[in-house]
Amino acid sequence: MNVYDSVIKETRELLSSYQARELPVSKGKPWPLLKENEFLLQRDVAYELGIRTRPGVCYNAVTSDSELLEQDRILLYGRDLPEIKNDTVFSRITFLHIDPIEDPNKAYQTVRRLDFTRFKIIPKGYMILSSSMENRENIRVSKKAIQNGLDFTTIGKLFIDHYKKAARVNRAEIIFITEELNAIGQLEKEARKIEEITDAFDHILKGLVSDCDLCPLHPICDEVDELRQLHFLNRLP
Repeated sequence: MNVYDSVIKETRELLSSYQARELPVSKGKPWPLLKENEFLLQRDVAYELGIRTRPGVCYNAVTSDSELLEQDRILLYGRDLPEIKNDTVFSRITFLHIDPIEDPNKAYQTVRRLDFTRFKIIPKGYMILSSSMENRENIRVSKKAIQNGLDFTTIGKLFIDHYKKAARVNRAEIIFITEELNAIGQLEKEARKIEEITDAFDHILKGLVSDCDLCPLHPICDEVDELRQLHFLNRLP
């Protein structure tokens, strides 16, 4: 599974000129996960992550290249949760390493399952409002959670542990961004590219593409070699 590798590489390149803090994965606090999203009233909220009028992005990218993702990591660009005092911008990017999957249908199903997994990660006091249409998250963080020491080390560890319980996930890298970076606009383009790759993957597997020259997904297939090879194989008699 290497169809998203170019997105991972480009994301890292876009962030390379900014300073990140690497948070210690092993220091994540034990923290309860909820089965359903809680509703936090405004009086219970310390602040919100993700100002709706400011750019922000959220996306996952999967790879089977061990060199691209050698270990679990949590990276933070900006302030940590205990350091934030008011509403701020927010982005989250996740890279997941899985074993190679030869069956294209199983590979596609795994990508979809892992993308859906993020909706099941609900830390107490960390109310997540996700918009898959806009590729972004807005978070309400409770005053009580901050008082009890909630930080991005803990949130990141919860995400990593939960993803690793899912089928085939070996390692995960979670990137949090709480400062305004000029690169966010370009990162939004990478999120859209992931959607285009996944849509092309789906179209090829369903046999919906008959004439490449007329297909709107033609450019993305030309760019991603693995998709082009898969399309060729699917068209063989």
